[in-house]
Amino acid sequence: MPAVSHRAAAIGLVAAVLAAAAVLTQLDSRLVSSQALSLQAGEAQEKVPLDNPLAGVWEGAAPLEIPLSAQQLTAPMGGGSIRAVTVRAVHDARRIYFRLEWDDATQDLRAFAPEEFRDAAAIEFPANGVSTLPSFCMGQAGAKVNIWHWKADWQADIDSGFVNVPQAYPNAAADFYPFQDSDTFYPGRAAGNLLSRTEHSTPVENIVAGGFGTLTTAEQQTVQGKGLWQDGRWYVLFARELEGGGDYTPFEPGQTTNVAFAVWDGSQNERDGLKSVSQFVELAVAGGGGGAGTETFVVLGVIAAIIIGGLGFLLYSERFKRKA
Repeated sequence: MPAVSHRAAAIGLVAAVLAAAAVLTQLDSRLVSSQALSLQAGEAQEKVPLDNPLAGVWEGAAPLEIPLSAQQLTAPMGGGSIRAVTVRAVHDARRIYFRLEWDDATQDLRAFAPEEFRDAAAIEFPANGVSTLPSFCMGQAGAKVNIWHWKADWQADIDSGFVNVPQAYPNAAADFYPFQDSDTFYPGRAAGNLLSRTEHSTPVENIVAGGFGTLTTAEQQTVQGKGLWQDGRWYVLFARELEGGGDYTPFEPGQTTNVAFAVWDGSQNERDGLKSVSQFVELAVAGGGGGAGTETFVVLGVIAAIIIGGLGFLLYSERFKRKA
């Protein structure tokens, strides 16, 4: 092959890479997205109530069953009692909503005593500004994740009131303690620790992480939610404004990103790393002028066809010159 053809091929390959990168950046698509499963967040056809995970709007949202397995990447390893979670997602151009549901024969609402563990669920996304797919277990340095963590005990606090020592141990006897209503003698509350509060406005904690041991409560608690246990099954709703800010994952119609899930079964002593987890799957937010997965591949196919055609023309021209 003539030397000029080698140069033309190199230029063509570079052009293909740059063109593909430009298109994917414009469409907010990620080459590293998991393509095996795709969760579609369609446009809601009616109002999505924030206080009812069983509202009729969810009947029109396509369900996706996500397989779960025991967490085996960092201590404490284990869990895995919940084998799958069914997920639906919608948006209304203002908020994005997710509903998770899974089988759980017991309703575990307390984590008050050392031997008690609550039911819980979490959704995880690549954090704002992340260009590579993070580890699905807490992300990594340079590739943070944004986690929404629903807690059944926080849900119970909102629904029924905070469970304090007299309620947890009704038959216990205690001497008079004159400072029981002073936060000074409750260091976590005095420091403003979100996990020490007795009143919650939402059962979902907004979290950021950049690797094992870096899990941190976000400065802004912007995620709302509602959990409902009925007939041996949890239904848990998550909701947040589409716009992000900080390390919080932004969403917009036409966007494609990634999402992973985790579930804890308190009756099986699951807590911390003992949980059921999924890999990242694709999340496509419907609407807007941008392209989701299918349109991205169409555009890339057109680009590839143009480049291949151009290279073929160059090669044909070189061979024609040699014969001439």
